[in-house]
Amino acid sequence: MEMDEVFKNLPLAEQKKMLDHLAKLPDVRFLSSEEREKYDESVKAVDDYYSGLYGAYIEGEKKGFAKGFAESYAKAFAEGESSIVLEIARNMLAMGMSWSQIVQVTGLTEEQLKQLQS
Repeated sequence: MEMDEVFKNLPLAEQKKMLDHLAKLPDVRFLSSEEREKYDESVKAVDDYYSGLYGAYIEGEKKGFAKGFAESYAKAFAEGESSIVLEIARNMLAMGMSWSQIVQVTGLTEEQLKQLQS
């Protein structure tokens, strides 16, 4: 990933910090070789920091997406499972099976069976 993409994806507060830091730096064309080496090291440190920050952001985003997907899937599955059980109970009632058998097979309560018959 290019540095400009990393920069664009940072929160605005972090972008401002980075730009403020860069604005305080002297013109690198006039640095001695020793100063230039220190400057390059500091730029690399800042780059590493923000790359790590962005990596953590992306990782958190992926985990959040995965968690949301898992919760949605579990809810949909539970709702689907519930509707299947109700459909089975309706079929068993239509076949004339006893309530005790239907309760035993489906795990529904007698109150739920009463609602199905209505």
